Amino acid sequence: FGLALAAQTMPPSSQEGALLWVREAAALAETGAAYAPGLAAFGLSPDRIIIVEARTQNDTLRAALEGARCSALSAVVLETLNPIDLTASRRLKLAAEKSGVAIVIVRLSSRVVPNAAQARWRVQAAPGMEKPDGSRRAAFETTVMKHPAGPDGTSCIVEWDHDRRCFTQTIPLPLDAVSNVGPLAA
Repeated sequence: FGLALAAQTMPPSSQEGALLWVREAAALAETGAAYAPGLAAFGLSPDRIIIVEARTQNDTLRAALEGARCSALSAVVLETLNPIDLTASRRLKLAAEKSGVAIVIVRLSSRVVPNAAQARWRVQAAPGMEKPDGSRRAAFETTVMKHPAGPDGTSCIVEWDHDRRCFTQTIPLPLDAVSNVGPLAA
């Protein structure tokens, strides 16, 4: 979900606007290594993604801050196990505002702490609709926790359409019919 949010900021078919994906070692141990064919199937060109694997959360924050200051990037995805505090998130936000680089923080912890994010979602996997060829798109159950344009607590199921590079809402489905695979905050 976080990578898809960041992908929306990338120019569709140019060599400009790479994505920096900064992964904390603890988060990497939890989610596993990036898989280039999977990224490509998701509509993300692996040759436009720079992956940094940092040992500690401090190293992760430093790398993300440097990326946020680099206007040659389209976006920075910061993947961490622990929440980012108000001071660190404010630094990231100020750097992003100055450079025009989008920042997406993916937290694998469900603990909520105050931060400077403009939008916050709780996200978990959901079953995608089957396509005519038998494959399925990536689908997510999302709940808005904080957003300047919408009411908090709104939930829906969205699918990532990599051809159009956007999320689409699936047909209405009762949220309690979706199995719990664990929360993921982005």
